[in-house]
Amino acid sequence: MKKSGLTQKGEDEVEIEHALYTAMRFNFLYVDRYVFRSGWIYPNSYIPYTMVRYILKGSAEFILNGKSFYVHEKQVIYIPEGCYLECHALEDYFEFISIRFKVTTQLATDNFLQEYYRIQTVNNCGQQDEMERHFQEVYRNATSQNPSKVFHIRGNLELIVAWLVDQVAGDVQRMERPAVEYSFERTLQKEEDLEAYRQDPRINVLVDYIVTHPTEHYTSEVLCQMVNVSPSTLRRLFKKHTGKSPSDFIQDLRLTVAARRLLVTNDRISSIAYQVGFEDPNYFSRIFQKNFGVSPQAYRKNAQ
Repeated sequence: MKKSGLTQKGEDEVEIEHALYTAMRFNFLYVDRYVFRSGWIYPNSYIPYTMVRYILKGSAEFILNGKSFYVHEKQVIYIPEGCYLECHALEDYFEFISIRFKVTTQLATDNFLQEYYRIQTVNNCGQQDEMERHFQEVYRNATSQNPSKVFHIRGNLELIVAWLVDQVAGDVQRMERPAVEYSFERTLQKEEDLEAYRQDPRINVLVDYIVTHPTEHYTSEVLCQMVNVSPSTLRRLFKKHTGKSPSDFIQDLRLTVAARRLLVTNDRISSIAYQVGFEDPNYFSRIFQKNFGVSPQAYRKNAQ
């Protein structure tokens, strides 16, 4: 029996959603708890990563790309990569937990979560303490020596994002997911393009290895041997899977590792460049600025 167009479309959407989820990674950078007093002002600054903030106490005004948002306790604030942010406290005591991370997907957009899932900037938690618990768990594990902390951080971060997506899905009028339709129109111009989202298990294994060993020295020959394919096949499959060449993917991953080290260590920038595999610190600084929009020095200074 031939499937109806509606049924086939629904199945295609599920398959694409699964493929996009498989390609998506949340690269945790940093978390901290902040307390500010009356008069605190954060000047208008470029944000080179994605942030989620849970307001513990007090209220403030956040201005994203010139648009004002008044925030208060028991709210989660979503701040997308690539925006300009300024904020100031509205009370004598303002406290929040802030998590910074990078989102990697196949799609050529810095704001994948908001464009695809329509995540809102300000999200009310009401009397629920579930979100606060997830934020506190990320903070607690990031400051612990627990060998399993990376899994706790990743799991709680994904639950935070899942909750943000649920806030949109909970609105009956938004169940049609206009953002999904927009994404399909942009990325799937014809039915045959669905094939581009089906992934090769050999590349899955290779990507997982690179993600967990980002600073190793990789050559085309080494990568080809790992999955037993020719250089041309590797480039084709890797591009299909990640949207990037192997060298670009590895470089972006190393820059993310460097960004985290800029936030959590006091190491010299040149030392961090060497640690993540860049032999020329000046080249590292140029590539970092191209990728994050600010120099390594400015990135570290803005974080402080």
